[in-house]
Amino acid sequence: MENTKGWPIIGPLVELLRSRKFIVAVVTLIVDVLIAYLPQLEPAQAELMTVFTLIGSLLVAAIAYEDGQSGKTR
Repeated sequence: MENTKGWPIIGPLVELLRSRKFIVAVVTLIVDVLIAYLPQLEPAQAELMTVFTLIGSLLVAAIAYEDGQSGKTR
């Protein structure tokens, strides 16, 4: 992959797409949307969305904590 850090718009977008936190957040959103639109899951829809959103949020928080402890920067 090319070095995109010099590009004012593309560089930050590529870095965002490679972020573990961003990927977890997008996957959590996709799972929540699937749960919302699958009629078979309607009896437990609220509970499933709550659980998957909580798991995704905790994973993002854990990654942020890990990055903060290691001194990782962009």
